[in-house]
Amino acid sequence: MCYPVFYSLTLSFRNATVETFVGGEMDFNGLTNYQAVLADPVFWKALTNTIIFTLSSLVFQFSIGFLLALLFQAAFPLKNLCISLLLIPWVAPVLSSANIFKALFNESGPINQIFVLLGLGSRAWLAEPNSAFAATIVANIWIGFPFNFILLYAGMRSISPEIYEAAKLDGASYWKRVAHITFPILKPVSIAVLMLGTIYTVKVFDLVWIMTGGGPANATHLLSTYGYQVGFSILNFGEAAAIGTIIVLLILSINLLQLILQRK
Repeated sequence: MCYPVFYSLTLSFRNATVETFVGGEMDFNGLTNYQAVLADPVFWKALTNTIIFTLSSLVFQFSIGFLLALLFQAAFPLKNLCISLLLIPWVAPVLSSANIFKALFNESGPINQIFVLLGLGSRAWLAEPNSAFAATIVANIWIGFPFNFILLYAGMRSISPEIYEAAKLDGASYWKRVAHITFPILKPVSIAVLMLGTIYTVKVFDLVWIMTGGGPANATHLLSTYGYQVGFSILNFGEAAAIGTIIVLLILSINLLQLILQRK
């Protein structure tokens, strides 16, 4: 685990282009790679997109997962089958999911056909910056909400029914029981779900790369796709390693904040 991380970190302080990498003469250049990355407007666009992408995904994934977990506390026919079906987005290969959503948002896809039937007109979802970015967020929410659901559902199942019964006898309504019993007891589980969700979301690459390739006009670039482009299209491995280090630092800082909130 340590060697690739250490190698990537050292690479970020070297002049590692395709020529120097093959020749084995990657001179130490200090913070030059970081300065070049920070001076690139595309980096700041990718950083902003990553933050918006992560926050939007986490909010909706957690909310949908929590509401579904509440719903599945009740007993109803085919409950276990429904739970199994809800896990399909999470267990399906991302390659398949990305291609499905790429087809859904295609100009001739079903979403456009529905819009035309409703008289709202057709649009090129993945060819317009704002709609393309929104489409990738929708796809990521669909992929990630089952993970939130299954962990929150397991956490809710561990809460003693006697606590709810006592609160109900004291006159607490359903949503008061959720707010004052379910939420507080689930706090450790919720923090763990959000931490893991943050790690998974910040490093999302394949979904966005397949759907948009970071376009149009860099509108959907995340730090992961931007780093890939710098490393394997421009072939500047030093700058790509610097971007990778920044991604790690971003994840660590967000998770540190979540750990502080959990301890508090």
